This record gives sequence, structure tokens and C-alpha cells, in this order.
Amino acid sequence: MASAQAATDGDEAHVVCESIHLGFGGRDVFVDLNCEMVAGHVTVLMGTSGTGKSTLLRLIGGLQRPDAGSIRVAGSELSGLAEVGLAEVRTRLGMLFQNGALLDSMTIFDNVALPLREHTKLARDQIAAEVRDRLDAVGLEDVEHLLPGELSGGMLRRAALARAIIESPEVLLCDEPFSGLDPPNVERIEGLLTRLNRERGLTVIVTSHHMASSLRMGHRIILLKDKAAVSGTPRELAMSEDSEIHDFIGADGAAYLKTLSDAEAAS
Repeated sequence: MASAQAATDGDEAHVVCESIHLGFGGRDVFVDLNCEMVAGHVTVLMGTSGTGKSTLLRLIGGLQRPDAGSIRVAGSELSGLAEVGLAEVRTRLGMLFQNGALLDSMTIFDNVALPLREHTKLARDQIAAEVRDRLDAVGLEDVEHLLPGELSGGMLRRAALARAIIESPEVLLCDEPFSGLDPPNVERIEGLLTRLNRERGLTVIVTSHHMASSLRMGHRIILLKDKAAVSGTPRELAMSEDSEIHDFIGADGAAYLKTLSDAEAAS
């Protein structure tokens, strides 16, 4: 476990943040932040409130620029890009916002179809096929004609996820996808993200306060603390002797280790 854990064993870093400095109104958010997100893996960004989890997603998405440092997404250095270049990089990213950000006046079909209508020249029947494929991928049926206000919270989050993957992104950025959901829907969204990662090869980067899901689904955890980052596998963080990390992982970390031990003993 290290403050800047490099991709190893042939794993390729899809997103690389190096020596990031960022502050707002005289308050430092990041000071020499270094971290990597491996291609085809699920990386979970964790930390107490105010440590910059959502801000880091915005940096990766090119929606916020650092005061200093380098951010590379799929080999493209963001810091020197003009808006046109950033827009091109964003076509390789999907974004699931915390509140879903669906348009209340549009049907679910039109919400999911919107990026294709705005950014592609696909024919109407092609767009319809893509929308239905993505809705099927997140387990939604017979909702195309409904408005967002007619869906439950869990269904709304899944519809937003369908829109986030409608342009077949390489990297999926998810800001607190479990926020406000009941336990069954937390498990459903966790399962969907894991399956999209496995079946579509998506690099998934998730911010989360939900410890149990984070430990289960994350190939790697990046813990934001002290204006920097500590990274490791879920097992490494759960076994950490750093008292601050140990306290943060808490009982869920102990339960995770017991589950791993039980599974290894049974194998």
C-alpha cells in the first residue's frame, strides 16, 4: 500500500493523476495528490466528507482544472487541452451524477437518447435500438414512456446509469451511486456496476460512503486523506495497521476479511 500505487503485473493505468494541487478560496483540497486507475478495473474513491471525492471526479472529467499537476485519461493530458480537446476526451467518458440529473419534462426514452441525438448522426431506429439495449442492460422494462417523476428512486438511478453508458464510454465515472437508496437497491446498483465492468470491459471509478459495497466491488480503493491519497486493494486497506485507515474501514473491514478467510478456508 502506498501514496502513489503504480499499475503492476501488466495492468495499464487508464487514468493517472500526478502531483495534483488544487485549492478553493485559500483552502487546499489536494496537495501533491498522486493516484492511478487501472483499465478494466473498478476503483472506489473513499474518504470523509470534504476530502475531495467528487472534486477528483470533476478533475478526471475535465470539468475542473487543477492549479498544478498532470491528469491523463487514456493517454491524453488534460491540462493543456482547450475546450474542443476536452470535449473529445469526454466522448470516452460516461458520468452518473449523484442525483441522476435526468430532465423531468422528458420521458425516460428521450432522456437516455439525448446524448446520441446531440452528439451523433445515428438514424432514429438506430437510436431506439441503442436506448433499448442500455435499458435492458440495467434491468429496466416498459419504462420508456414514463417521466422521471413516475419512477422509484432505484429505477431512476438505473435509468441515469443507462444514459451514462449510452455512448459506449471507456471510463464510467459514478458520483455516490448508492446515495439515498435502500439496501436492496444498493445491492442492485452494485451488481449492475460490477456486471458492466465485467461484461463490457468498462473502467469504473466510483465515489462512495458505502463501505461494504466498496470493499466487495472495488479491485482497488483510493482513500483520500491529508489532502493526498493512499491506495491499495480492499484486503490491504482492511489489514492496514494505520490507525486512521483502520478506524475509517471499521467493522465492515473486519467483516470483509472474515468473508475472505471463510471463502479461502472452504476452497
